[in-house]
Amino acid sequence: MSNGRLVVVSNRLPSIKQESDWKAGKIPSAGGLVSALLPVMESGVKGLWMGWSGRTSSEAKSGTISRMNLSIVDILAMDLSERELNAYYNGFCNRTLWPMFHCFQSQVNEANENIDWYFKVNQKFSEKLLDYLQPDDTVWVHDYHMVPLGRYLRRGGFNGPLGFFLHIPFPPLEFIEILNDPLGFMDAWLYYDLVGFHTERYQQNYFEVMERLMLGVQENDFLFAGRRSQRVAVSPIGIDTRIYDPRIEQENKSKKSIKCDTPGCQTILSVDRLDYTKGIPERMSAFEHLLKNNPSMKKKVSLTQICSPSRTKVKEYRQQKETVDAMVGRINGELSEHDWTPIRYLYRTYSQHDLAQFYRSSDICLVTPLRDGMNLVAIEYVAAQRPEAPGVLVLSRFTGVAEFFTEAVLVNPYLPDSVAEGLERAYSMSFQERRDRYHAMYEYLSRNTADSWAMNFVEKLRAAHAENREKGRGRTVY
Repeated sequence: MSNGRLVVVSNRLPSIKQESDWKAGKIPSAGGLVSALLPVMESGVKGLWMGWSGRTSSEAKSGTISRMNLSIVDILAMDLSERELNAYYNGFCNRTLWPMFHCFQSQVNEANENIDWYFKVNQKFSEKLLDYLQPDDTVWVHDYHMVPLGRYLRRGGFNGPLGFFLHIPFPPLEFIEILNDPLGFMDAWLYYDLVGFHTERYQQNYFEVMERLMLGVQENDFLFAGRRSQRVAVSPIGIDTRIYDPRIEQENKSKKSIKCDTPGCQTILSVDRLDYTKGIPERMSAFEHLLKNNPSMKKKVSLTQICSPSRTKVKEYRQQKETVDAMVGRINGELSEHDWTPIRYLYRTYSQHDLAQFYRSSDICLVTPLRDGMNLVAIEYVAAQRPEAPGVLVLSRFTGVAEFFTEAVLVNPYLPDSVAEGLERAYSMSFQERRDRYHAMYEYLSRNTADSWAMNFVEKLRAAHAENREKGRGRTVY
């Protein structure tokens, strides 16, 4: 590891309440970045973390920085104006890039003024960050909100290691070409020494886009663009398995269960943000299909669907909630019995501790996004199981984790028959097969944890930057 600081940039910041929480790794953060990056922060000199403060301010005060000085990391929180937030975050990030990267073409809403604000906000982040950067810093930028940040940092004079990781899928060329200026958008990626993706599929999509737009040429895991060289890595994220260790449950007095009350009934659990990419209406349809086409399954299975509120100011997400609410009400109204309800619907957010108990008390976990970069729920479920009595994971083949969890029951979430068959298979699976599948998946996740992911990425980033400087005879060309 370099002696320089690690500087992390992400749209959302860790939720800081007290220093002891940070040291204990108890700070919640979008995407689970804290548990991944804490060990890296602790291994070197004091780091820096920058992002949006979560607050809106007047136009005149936009860009105001609040600094929190903790022992391990300094937090830089930048305010945005209401106009910037609506155009950059609610607009371009969530109504253009999010559906585009998840291959939902019909949901893409592109407005030229939104992309202009996307670049302006990233430029503002870079200008503020440059005031705090030191020459030997390593800067790691996270996710689709911040793609252009690297270009502005380079143009502002930062010449240290600069990396980017995409936490969502990277799509094929035809989706990138939806943008009014795909060349301008993709050129912004070229300023990073290292770009990382969860899977080989996303990596190859990236190479294909760059080559077909004639922005660079692939050689093995490298992209060459003029005098610039960029490494493109497959680096699947993991979790902190200690959080979900079933042995921890014995130390807690408060225990929660979602077990079905009906004798002999198996509990199916789904946990999602309420987002159209998660395929929740399609999942409800598949579960209804199972019960209507296999009446003998009634009272043998019950689905608990936990939905965390998400992006409630975006119209498409409000519509999604209305759709799910209506489907659950209709299915329960038509199929419930006096002593059995097919779907338990919980619209709220639960703590990691509560989720770990829910994972353990369910017999089957149904994870069926229509498209997902990785999907940490599937990993968390396996991590939480008791080795002597594990549950079964039924998993969409359109998640990134499906490339690694081949022992899960893989299904096509677009086809009700496929999901129904997967549930029947999970329901009737023998104890030995459950254990064999669980152990194979657990072996993978125990080797690919959150902290190993972060450590390995930072090492690759610093090595890629050093190689670039060597090829550039002591300076990196941008």
